[in-house]
Order: sequence, then C-alpha cells, then structure tokens
Amino acid sequence: MLEIKVKSKEVQQFISVSVACLKLNYCIFVTMNKIIFFIAFCSLLTTKISAQYSIDFGVSVGGSNYIGETGGGGTEPKPWLLDMIVAKSSLSVGGFYRMNFTQSIAAKFSVNYVRITGADSLSGIATQIGRNLSFRTDIYEAAIQLEYYFFNFRDISRASNARIDFGSYFFVGGGAALFNPKASYQDEWIDLRPLRTEGQEKEYDSYAIVAPIGIGVNFTFDRKIKLGIEFGYRFTNTDYLDDISDRYAAPEDLGFNDARTQNIANRSAEAFARGDARLEGLTLRNFQPGAIRGNPETNDGYLLGQISLSYNIASKNSFSKARYNSIINRKRKRTKF
Repeated sequence: MLEIKVKSKEVQQFISVSVACLKLNYCIFVTMNKIIFFIAFCSLLTTKISAQYSIDFGVSVGGSNYIGETGGGGTEPKPWLLDMIVAKSSLSVGGFYRMNFTQSIAAKFSVNYVRITGADSLSGIATQIGRNLSFRTDIYEAAIQLEYYFFNFRDISRASNARIDFGSYFFVGGGAALFNPKASYQDEWIDLRPLRTEGQEKEYDSYAIVAPIGIGVNFTFDRKIKLGIEFGYRFTNTDYLDDISDRYAAPEDLGFNDARTQNIANRSAEAFARGDARLEGLTLRNFQPGAIRGNPETNDGYLLGQISLSYNIASKNSFSKARYNSIINRKRKRTKF
C-alpha cells in the first residue's frame, strides 16, 4: 500500500508539472503571437509613414548654460531657470537629421557638443562664496526628440515670388550624454571624477540619461533652406555635472590622499585667505569634513539655445504634394508689373 501511495504521489507531481508546463507554453504562445502581431502592425505603419515624409538635415550653433549647485547670482537661491548665471554661458554646436511624418509631427535625431561652466565666486550667497568651487564640463550628447507643430503658416510672403513657410513647435525626447567635469588648479585643468572629491566608494558614472524638452520655430525658404531657433532644457539623472552633490569628505576617503586632491576637493581656505567681507559669520568649520557641500536632493541639468540651418529634401508623394504643390499655382497667378 505504501508503494502504491508513493507512486500515486509521484504521478500527481508529474501531472502538476505537466500542467504548469502547458500553461507556460500557452503563455509563451500567446505572448509571441502578440509580439508578432505588434511587429507586423509596426511594419505596416512604418510603410505607410515612410511614404509620407520629408527630411531635412543641418547644423546648429548657440549658447549653453546649466542649473546646479553653483548657480545663484543673488543673495538667496532662486527656483530653476531663475537661478542661472548668464555670465557663465558657453558654446554649443551640433548636427541633426529630422523626419517630418505629417504637417504637425516630426522626429529629430541630434548630436551636440556642449560646454557648461560654473563658479561660486559669481554667486551672492555667502555659503557658496566660502565653498569657492568652480568647474568646466564638456558634454557629448545624442538624443531623439518628437516635435509637435502647434502653429503652421504656409507661404507668409504671398506678395513676393519667394515662398517662406513658418512653423512653431514644442518637443520632448530622450537621449544619453557623456560628461567629464574638470577644475582649474595652479593653471592646469584637472579631471575631477578620479579624485572622488566627496569620498565616494567608486567613481560616479561618466554618462547620464537626458530628457530634452523645449520650444522652437523655423522658417523654410522656397521649400529648400530652413532657418530655425530652438530653446531646450535637458533634465538628467545625475547630480555630478559639476562634481558637487553631497558632503565634504575626510582626506583619507578621497580618491588620492595627497595635498593636491585635498586642496581641489575643499577650496574654502582660498576664499577666506582673500578676506572677502561677504563671509562674515562663517568660519572654516562650516566647510570641514561632514559639512554640506552640495544638494543631493536635486539633479543637475543644462539649457541649450541654438540657431540651426538645414537643407530640406521633399519626397514626391501625397504628403509633399499637399504641402508644397500649391506654390506652382500661386506663382502662375502672380502678375509682374
């Protein structure tokens, strides 16, 4: 009887496992069918879209700035963009490739070189003046953004033979950025990440996720040349674009326990040596190991304001015809005197 019971138990386990396998296979089968259907749908959608687009590609140049720990031109911190120090604006250059799916929707892939800088010496906040940190960070960014044109005005120059189209849009997107903060010390630019200036157990990442958001306008001349202006802010998932985030570290916790690393990680002594009257009420004890050095509750971000110039290639399809072929009729109706 015992042998029969054991075999019965084994059979039950076998049946249970078989049923579980069948359920798993069914779930996999259903999931795969959904994936196949989704891929097929996307393929059809892509085919439809690809027959209805125009493209433009070009270059952009402009200014850049950042929002982080070294901001604040006044005596009190200000919210978001109001905390930006215009005097620390730097250069940004890039290139892009844009696909216009409809008259209202476009997608743009862009790459940008961005430089951001900051210095506590430009702040009016006493604790930042005493902290006395500064940095320069070069950023290499690649991003994709979706543009929605909320206002289009076709052929705004009806009184002349030249056609000018106008469009305004807002955009959101996502991408990645490589960055490398440096500080000037004794006439030399020093990489800050390897120094672990806040006593991190390991170096922070040299890359970050970015989320662009902004607004822009462009003018298209005779369907070919497009001149644009765009302003966009990049939210990021890092607080180390400026190498400042948390608290002062003890010398033994730094990346290198030498005088140079200690002097770069904590430069408050330089500020007090200058005898700045704005430091009244503060002492070096306010900047000792364990004291607040940054603000880990908020991440850094940066702003781009760029002018772009691109060349438009209109595809010969229903979309481009609906968008552009009226120019032929308009030019025929215009009479020269």
